[in-house]
Amino acid sequence: MATQLAGLRYQHRTHHAPVPSDAVLRLCRLAPSGHRVAFVREDGPEGQTGIWIGEINNALSARLLVPFKPGRVEDLVFSPDGAHIAYRVAPLFGGRGTVGWANANTPGEIRRVDGTGFGWTPGGGAILVADPYRKSLLRYALDEEEPRELGPFEDDADPSFPAEVVVSPDGGHIAYTAGRDGEDISEVWLVRREKNAVVTSSILTEIPGANVHVLPFWSPKGATLGLFCVHEEQEKTALIVVPRLEGEGHVLYESSYLDPPRTPVFTPSARSIAFFRTEKPGDEERLGTSRFVLLDVKRETFAALAEPDEVFGTPRLFDDRTIAVDGEGLAHLFVFDDPL
Repeated sequence: MATQLAGLRYQHRTHHAPVPSDAVLRLCRLAPSGHRVAFVREDGPEGQTGIWIGEINNALSARLLVPFKPGRVEDLVFSPDGAHIAYRVAPLFGGRGTVGWANANTPGEIRRVDGTGFGWTPGGGAILVADPYRKSLLRYALDEEEPRELGPFEDDADPSFPAEVVVSPDGGHIAYTAGRDGEDISEVWLVRREKNAVVTSSILTEIPGANVHVLPFWSPKGATLGLFCVHEEQEKTALIVVPRLEGEGHVLYESSYLDPPRTPVFTPSARSIAFFRTEKPGDEERLGTSRFVLLDVKRETFAALAEPDEVFGTPRLFDDRTIAVDGEGLAHLFVFDDPL
C-alpha cells in the first residue's frame, strides 16, 4: 500500500514467516536477498522449538535449523552475504551467556562459544564476539579454529544490558560497548585497523551509569559513529553523533522519555536516521506508545513513517530505497519512491 507522510512517498510491505498464523514466533529476520526469513518458533511441532528458516510465501519450505530446548534465543542476525545466521543465547540458571552460528542452508549448529554480544564482519567471513569471561573482544573466522583477540572487554555480563558490537561498512573500525555496575559506568570502545594490518583498541567515551542501553551504529561510509543511549536510571534518551570519530560528539536528539532500545540506522545519504521514538510513556499496566520516525540530521526535525504502535522492531538498511524493520512476528519493508 502506497503511503505519503511528511512529503515522503513509500510503500509499507509486510512479510510473514511461512508457518500457520497461530504459530508463536519471535525475532523474524529477513535475509539480505529478501527471499527468506529466519525466526524463532516457540511452539514447533513435536517440541521442535528453536530457530527456523523458510522462503517467503512458501509454506512448504519452513524447516528447523537449530533446535533450542532449553535455552532462549535473544538475538538473531543473518551474515551480510546471507549464508549464515548468528544468535545470542541467554544464560541458564546463573550460567554463561553464549553466541552461536549456523549455516543458513544446512541444519545444525556449527559452533557455540561464550559471549554476551556479537557482530558480523562486512563480508560475513568472521564473527566478532564480546566475551566477558575471557575479558576480550574476539574474532572468530568461520574457517579457523582459534579466535584472535582484538581488544579488552571488562563487562558485568548483565543479560539485561548485552554488549553491542558493530563494524563499520569498510571494516576499518569496530565499536563495542561494556558496562560495570560496581563502577557505575558504561563504555564505548573503538578498534582501528590500519592498512598495514596493525590493530589498536582504545576507549572512545564513558557514560555515567551501568543501566544504560548504549547502541552504536555507523554512517554508510563509516565516517560517523552514532550512539543511541537509553538511560533507564535517569529515564531519558539521547542520540549522539561523533563525526570523524573526534571529540565528544554532538547531541542530535534528547527526550525525557525512555525510547525503545532498538539500534537506529542511517539512511544511505546519511541525511536522516530512522529509529523508534516514544510519544507517550507507559506505566505499570501498559507499555508506552512509540512511533517509527526519520530524524533529519541537519534540521533536527522528524518525519513519521507509521502510525503510533503500528510497527515495532529493529530497523536496518536494506538498499538505497528500502529500510527493513526486523519485528517479532513479522518483518517490515519501507520502500521509498526516491533514494534515501
